[in-house]
Amino acid sequence: MIDSSRWTEINSMEDAGERSQTILNEIQPKLREILDQFIHTYQTNAPELGHYFRHGYESTLKTTVSDAKNPKYAEKKKNYGRKGFVELQEHRFFREPYSESIFTALKLNFNLEHQQIRIEMNASFYPILVGGPEINKQKFAQMIEVLSEDIEIWVIDDGLQRIAQHNLHDQLKSYFDKRRTPTIHFGKIVSIDGTMREEDLLELMWDTYEKLAPVRQFVSDELETHSSALTVLDKLKEHNDTLPIRIHNHDYKIVLDDVVKMKTHVTKQAYSVYEKEQLIVQGDMLFIHRGQLGKEFLGVRVKNAGMMYPQIRPFLDEKIYEWTFRKSFYQRGRHNEDNQNQLLQEQAHHDLRKNGFTFVDEQSFLIGHYDNSTQEFQEDIGDIKSKLITASLIFADVKGHISLPKGESGLHSQEKLDEDDEDLVEGTESISFDLVNIFDAIEGSEFTFSKEIIRDFHLNMTSLEDKHFVILNGISGTGKTQLSKIYANAVYGLNVDDDNPYLKIIPVRPDWMDSTALFGYYSSFEKKYIRTEFLDVLLRANEEKDRPFFVVLDEMNLAKVEYYLSDYLSAVESKMPIQLHVNDEVEDIPKTVEIPNNIYLIGTINVDETTHSLSDKVLDRAFVMTLSDVDLETFWDRLDNKFKDSLQLEWGLLTELHSLLIPYDLHFGYRTVKEMLRKLHKNATLPAEIRMERIHAVDRVISEKVLPKLRGDEQLLPLFDAWTDWCKTRLEEGSETMRHLDRMRKELDRYGATQFWR
Repeated sequence: MIDSSRWTEINSMEDAGERSQTILNEIQPKLREILDQFIHTYQTNAPELGHYFRHGYESTLKTTVSDAKNPKYAEKKKNYGRKGFVELQEHRFFREPYSESIFTALKLNFNLEHQQIRIEMNASFYPILVGGPEINKQKFAQMIEVLSEDIEIWVIDDGLQRIAQHNLHDQLKSYFDKRRTPTIHFGKIVSIDGTMREEDLLELMWDTYEKLAPVRQFVSDELETHSSALTVLDKLKEHNDTLPIRIHNHDYKIVLDDVVKMKTHVTKQAYSVYEKEQLIVQGDMLFIHRGQLGKEFLGVRVKNAGMMYPQIRPFLDEKIYEWTFRKSFYQRGRHNEDNQNQLLQEQAHHDLRKNGFTFVDEQSFLIGHYDNSTQEFQEDIGDIKSKLITASLIFADVKGHISLPKGESGLHSQEKLDEDDEDLVEGTESISFDLVNIFDAIEGSEFTFSKEIIRDFHLNMTSLEDKHFVILNGISGTGKTQLSKIYANAVYGLNVDDDNPYLKIIPVRPDWMDSTALFGYYSSFEKKYIRTEFLDVLLRANEEKDRPFFVVLDEMNLAKVEYYLSDYLSAVESKMPIQLHVNDEVEDIPKTVEIPNNIYLIGTINVDETTHSLSDKVLDRAFVMTLSDVDLETFWDRLDNKFKDSLQLEWGLLTELHSLLIPYDLHFGYRTVKEMLRKLHKNATLPAEIRMERIHAVDRVISEKVLPKLRGDEQLLPLFDAWTDWCKTRLEEGSETMRHLDRMRKELDRYGATQFWR
């Protein structure tokens, strides 16, 4: 016997945890008992009852019991625990737990708050009816036509709202138009006041179950179609090997990632397109399956912009489905919009035909064939994916979303080169980011970069395929700019001292206040676009996307980096082009420019009173390396013998001083020591009667090249003491170095700080 008075008692309990626990202890076991009795009684008439999965409300109730004890959730859950239910789930199309392929064949719901027993099943039909094929609408109409008149239809939308059978289609469309899609319930609602015999409930459940047969069949047919469509999508997920493609006479390779799940209804397979070893563009394939919405489709995107979205259900309509695709362009908001879209479509068709696509009619091109009897594609999945991605790249190029080179691979736009660069290009045909080759090339330079530094620089430059930005920090003269040049030349197989047309060193000026310093601007006074070195590199890089272009912003923090580089950093992050101008009369400069993946940006910085600090926006987007180690031993070993033969004494003095300065980060770099040695050698070649004494010459270069950078506070006291002692033993009495040190030491004692300059 079912007693509604007990329901009232449970519903009146104020604590949600107590209510939920009572339902767990009393209501749910009773519901399970009734459901088991229902299956036992009617399984002979309906054998499928024994195959359904039995599911109940226990898990949610247990969660409510736990949350009601937690102050963080107690208020939110205070009205929970007012019902119990059990249901029979259909798992024939089961793919993953709680997937949309599961539907409820029958649900027994005890609603304590409203004193109701609801015997029901539920489903969603919105896009099936509103946006689906006409056959779905016909089947739906037939289902309603044969549905028993005493079957009620309702939704839970601001309370329970009943819907008349004859008005169901219009009501669903109304919900859909308002972007509201409440679940539709079919069944019977029984209000009880007092008691109800379990035998009567079982008979009512059977009567309802029989009369819901048209709805179950409709949903079952829909899920079977959905399952078959998922099989097609699963086939398209299978291939993840590297794919070769050719577009506009350029050879590319597509590297496919593993398929990963993004959310309940979407899985994704990312891909990267390379020309030679250079990343050109990235995109992904989306496998979208919304069974309850009647939609399964494949999405092919280029740089997060959708280019193709073929529907999958048409695959199931024929024994051998000929998969074709027709691309339409919708460039809204433009002048003469229809004509522009037509021109884009014509260009796309021309480019598709030029690149080997077969058209089955004037508008549609062939992708492949799907055999429903074997549930296999007749073509190799790799070939199909190649076509999908190739077509999408062509569409993206036609729309201006990306820019694909059109000439023969390896041909360069000579009009983009300076006359002096034309001959240089011939020596840059061998491009390799192989670290072993780079080690070998740099090993022969006079700069003594360790393998650890070279390897770290290489990883920082290449680990992010779509973003290359490294900042080199360190004391002056440690070879920050030279490291960039040597590395770029090594990549191109050039000698250390060769000019490289794919390397541009741009000195930063203190007056760079905005992005026009990099990208130029349109001068209304001169009626032309004012170009910059940086913009010229970008334009070339977009023409030759298979080649790395190295740009060094030398002493980049002489100006505020976030002022002039912000547009660049944002464009790299967002993958969106930068607006250059809006003037139709400018023909030599495009209105927008994108930052291609083959731009390798290097910034060198020095930190002193003349420079600016770097903001977090800049630091977050770069690898920052510090080059402060100076290997004088290796530097001396690689030095020309003319220096070694004549400057042994001087070299010993300079290395001793260098060791004194290292703990205070005041040591000198390669440039400084090289220039000091050049002066000392020049002095040594003078006639004996006019040359400086060797110790005196060392004293002079120290006071001229090392002391001017000396500044600091009382932390330098130990250095002054050690340096003074060194001068007394290694230099002449009354040396210039000692004179400056004495003066600076007095200032340090008096003011707590000192510097070379007065």
